[in-house]
Amino acid sequence: MTLADADLLNFSAHARLLLAMTAIVWLIHFINWGIFGGWLNDAFGLRPRHLWGLVGILFSPLLHRSYKHLTGNTQGFLLFGWFILMQGIHLFYVVTIATALASGIGAWLFGRPKSIGVGASGVVYGYLGFVLMYGISSGSWVALLLALILAVRDAWRVTGNRYNESQLLPVERSPRMGWRSHLFGFIGGVLTALVLSDMRLS
Repeated sequence: MTLADADLLNFSAHARLLLAMTAIVWLIHFINWGIFGGWLNDAFGLRPRHLWGLVGILFSPLLHRSYKHLTGNTQGFLLFGWFILMQGIHLFYVVTIATALASGIGAWLFGRPKSIGVGASGVVYGYLGFVLMYGISSGSWVALLLALILAVRDAWRVTGNRYNESQLLPVERSPRMGWRSHLFGFIGGVLTALVLSDMRLS
């Protein structure tokens, strides 16, 4: 097998993995809202400081409130997930699991009482934190550019504050937004990059 053949196989395997994971989340969304009317969110969403809510650490990234919510997360997942996959499939698994756990545990400990958190945005912001720190430590302009794209569009979601563009002051916080999962996912991504900083990434 030539080097080109090996690269093609890796590309194909990475694409299948990323698309399969995306398809699973979309299928769950169709089932959740098409059959159960969103009941899965209530049953398996993340409930802060509630014993049953611990299951949400595992399942809430697979659930979403709406197609708009899911579409937004899918974009970030594919963009950053693909970049991380290019650095190695095992690294992709490590970063995904680490950021999902950091996001979920942080939201469970510090989330709003009686709220139900769902969505993969904690993982997406974990990817952002990882790619940003990777770009800084490795000097990768591609990583920094990808991080900048999401940061310019959605950085305010890390704290839940909208900013007045002229004054750069927080003017609004969405009560429905699970910004704590965004924040802890981001922190988890940064810490994961720091822990793995001695690895030689391609």
